[in-house]
Amino acid sequence: MYDRERELQEFQSAIDLGERMVLLLGIRRLGKSSLLNVALTESGMPYAKIDVRSLYFTHGSIPQEILARRILGSLLSTISSSKALRLRLEKVLSSVKGLKISGFQVEFESRPDLAEILEKINLWAEKEGTRAILAFDEAQYLRLSGIQYDGLIAYAVDNLPNLTFVLTGSEIGTLHDFLGLENPKKPLFGRYAGEIVLERFGRDESINFLQKGFGELGMAVDELEIERAVDRLDGIVGWLTMYGYLRGVRKLSENEALEELFNRAQALVREELSTLLAYSRRYGIILRAVAMGNETWSTIKEYVEFKGGPINDAKFSNLLNNLVKYGYLEKKGRKYILPDPVVQEAIRGLQLTLR
Repeated sequence: MYDRERELQEFQSAIDLGERMVLLLGIRRLGKSSLLNVALTESGMPYAKIDVRSLYFTHGSIPQEILARRILGSLLSTISSSKALRLRLEKVLSSVKGLKISGFQVEFESRPDLAEILEKINLWAEKEGTRAILAFDEAQYLRLSGIQYDGLIAYAVDNLPNLTFVLTGSEIGTLHDFLGLENPKKPLFGRYAGEIVLERFGRDESINFLQKGFGELGMAVDELEIERAVDRLDGIVGWLTMYGYLRGVRKLSENEALEELFNRAQALVREELSTLLAYSRRYGIILRAVAMGNETWSTIKEYVEFKGGPINDAKFSNLLNNLVKYGYLEKKGRKYILPDPVVQEAIRGLQLTLR
């Protein structure tokens, strides 16, 4: 983990203070999952980590049984080094009707009550004098399950003091909408959540990151090359890491590494956008408009209508605002931008797909 000491300290402070809910936020490819892995390990607390996006795309929804199995399986795995701790957890869980545990495998003979399971984990944590951390990576996908998981989290936050929920999200606006901390109609209204926001590396940090990485590989790379790479990748740690891998491990030349990186980026962006474009092809046209340098509401709309035909103001604004919520666009003043320069270049290359 490079240069995330502040974020790690904020995370540990939140756990030490007994915060019930922590949000880990940032655009795609800034290393939220990596930070979460390190933070959970260094916390010294038992934890479960669930990749919500993977669950959603695997199952098409997130039933309580699937989520309960993942929570318990992950928690049992992280405490596996202490047989006594594990046995005491299994004993507390033994009163859950229909629950069977064999090693790290968790099965239910009947539909589980997830609230009851959370109560048992809280009771176990209380008896052990610790906290249990339940971390949900890309938690905004919980909103697509058809189950009011926000209500369940609200219940736990109010009644289960030995649990901490950690929710990460790259679709920051969507995650906030799901939680509804400021929405009087939502179950979590008025609850406090600590926020840790990951930012992209600055120019000097990005240069130092690549220099240290190449140094660990025993590879001498010209400083001007590193600066050129940073100019194109702009502090997005995921792309910097990929460039370092392609140059330092795959031994590609500078040009070959950049070409391979952008080819991979284009395929990744196409995959990420596929679901979005299935709802409306205009999402792609809007992104294309911004990628081509159109920054204001009116110029983007002109481009969209030129490429896709007339669209009323309300519908266009809704599509534009959704892209901001989903984290694909950022709004700065009256301008809309693509926050990731590699994604911007990749979208330019997807011109034929988006027409």
